[in-house]
Amino acid sequence: MDALLTSWRAEHGSSWQVKTDAQTGYLEMLYGGNVPAGVRPTEDAQFEALALDALQLTASMHGIDLDTLEFESAHFLPLGQFGTSDKETVRYHQEVNGVRVVNGLVNVLFSAEGALLSVHSTGLPKLSGFDTTPTVEALDAAGFAAAGFLEQTGMPPTTFGEPELVIDQIADKSSRTPRLVWLVNMLWEGDDHDPVGWRYSVDARDGTIVRSEPSVHFDVSGTVSAMATPGVRPDVASNPPTSQIVRYLRVTSPSGTTYTDANGNFNYPGVNAPLTVTFSFVTGQRANVQNSAGAEYSLAVVLQPNQANAVLLNPVPTGQVTAQANAMIGTNRTSDYIHAIDPGDTHADFSALANVNLAQTCNAYFNGGSINFFLPGGGCPNTTYSTVISHEFGHWMNVLYNTGNGSDGMGEGNADVWGNYIWDVPVIGQDFCGTNCNIRNGNNLRQFCGDCCGGCYGEVHSDGEVWMGVAWKIRTRLKNTYGTVPGGQIADSRFLAWMNSYNQSQIRTIIETQWMTLDDDNGNISDGTPNFDDIDIPFRQHGFPGLVVLCPTPSNYCATTPNTFTSGAVMSYGGTNEVSNNNFTLVCTGMPPNKLGIMFYGQSQTFVPFGNGMRCVASPFFRLPSTYSNLFGDLTIDLDLNSLPSGGQISAGQTWNFQTYFRDPAGGGPAFDSSDGLNVIWCN
Repeated sequence: MDALLTSWRAEHGSSWQVKTDAQTGYLEMLYGGNVPAGVRPTEDAQFEALALDALQLTASMHGIDLDTLEFESAHFLPLGQFGTSDKETVRYHQEVNGVRVVNGLVNVLFSAEGALLSVHSTGLPKLSGFDTTPTVEALDAAGFAAAGFLEQTGMPPTTFGEPELVIDQIADKSSRTPRLVWLVNMLWEGDDHDPVGWRYSVDARDGTIVRSEPSVHFDVSGTVSAMATPGVRPDVASNPPTSQIVRYLRVTSPSGTTYTDANGNFNYPGVNAPLTVTFSFVTGQRANVQNSAGAEYSLAVVLQPNQANAVLLNPVPTGQVTAQANAMIGTNRTSDYIHAIDPGDTHADFSALANVNLAQTCNAYFNGGSINFFLPGGGCPNTTYSTVISHEFGHWMNVLYNTGNGSDGMGEGNADVWGNYIWDVPVIGQDFCGTNCNIRNGNNLRQFCGDCCGGCYGEVHSDGEVWMGVAWKIRTRLKNTYGTVPGGQIADSRFLAWMNSYNQSQIRTIIETQWMTLDDDNGNISDGTPNFDDIDIPFRQHGFPGLVVLCPTPSNYCATTPNTFTSGAVMSYGGTNEVSNNNFTLVCTGMPPNKLGIMFYGQSQTFVPFGNGMRCVASPFFRLPSTYSNLFGDLTIDLDLNSLPSGGQISAGQTWNFQTYFRDPAGGGPAFDSSDGLNVIWCN
């Protein structure tokens, strides 16, 4: 890989870097620079073609056989309105003979102009020709999984999902290999007990269970908690229901079925007589709410034509109906959150099954096909409220965006991030087990376990607090930097772009590289990004190593002309171009001795006649204090970044150009000349 990277850098620039997958030896992520496209793409199909070209170009690095890749999506990331540059992500999934590879995905990221920015792979190299013929039948595999479930839990499953033939990636400490398996989900559900679910990978050739993982994702093990409940607290006496708009609600009448819009409005056009209309929380556009403790709530009213009809559901609030309203409103909120940042993202645009008022207490869970919430009791409120809903639906989003719900805590931590970001609060499950008794808090300092080790705290929710804490602190810092609303929008845009652009299923250091690549605005993360510190510092606070920026070497450009002392004055430098060091020295050599010189700088370049030389810095530019060259024709200025001209302040991530013009009366004409230019990219 070192040799391949050296070759890639020689052709495409020295800022590129590679993260190698320790289990395959191939590329996990190529990032850090940009490769311009020959033409500017204007539609998704053109980006898809560019992605194929990029994957062919990098094939020796990632090792993924292109005949195993199927195009999944091309998605525009509107990051230009959130402090950086627009980007486009193209995703492929891996399959052989129509059999999908579990977590076998490749993502290619581009600038809006079509420049390649990164390639990220979680697929299996060299998989073409893999035998996908099972010798164990699906029903037999289900039997093996049921036996494994009984042995593991001591209970027979009450239901199981349809077995799916897949190629699973089976990992040990040093490698990751393909196995043809039947993926079977086993579930036990009973009154007054938490459900138990496990997903098994059953070898399709010999029936052995090669992998298992929980398929029921609880909000917490232990204690947890429509009109609808306001804010983020549960439905308790001190936080009674209030009237709230219900979006995407199913509305039926003899004139047909419609749905309320984003403002809670509905309309039956052309009806000029009184109409009986029925409202319910069942089969809405974004949520299908089912009441496990009795009949589903509905309200039928006669509405008059040609007037504004105000309809209030649950007018005399009862706890079980309030829970149904909460589930509808809370589930809707994820789709609204996504569309506010990226209108073209449709991942949450479906009718999600939400079961409420289950006959248990102090918990909530996602089981792969529904989100589920419990009745009050045991010191806990009804658990159908705000961040608890968004956390459980966050598990569903993890599946749909291909992040998954891995056992190292990534699934739980990222589900928490959905709740944190959607409600803009650090706490998940406020007052879940009583006043001021909360589930988890983003203001934690849970330390990273390391790329080697997965979760190390013995419990998946605790493990997830690492990523939850990082993501919340990124949001907090961005809000402090830009203000509450703009900073929150920047955090939201980076999070959603990350969900679309990468399928990171584990808490690992590479997450920071992925966020920085999305935050970058010039196709070179080596010079920092617009929000480098606000992203990097939270990672370091949680024990990640942080991202080290390799500051590019300043370079000369433009041209110099002969003066009366030398063949031309040349710009050079001393110190470093790292803003935090503030030790950069500008040097001009080859001037006539003891002559007045003025250094000036600007962000744009030009090449126009200037005295007896050429001006290399375009207007607007800023002048530094004048000084004199020494006996050797050298002029030096220590650049104090804290004392620069108004409007000429230098920040990390910016590019500035420097030049010197100087007196040279013996040269005739305008009696002054100039040096070449020095291009400096500034880093943190």
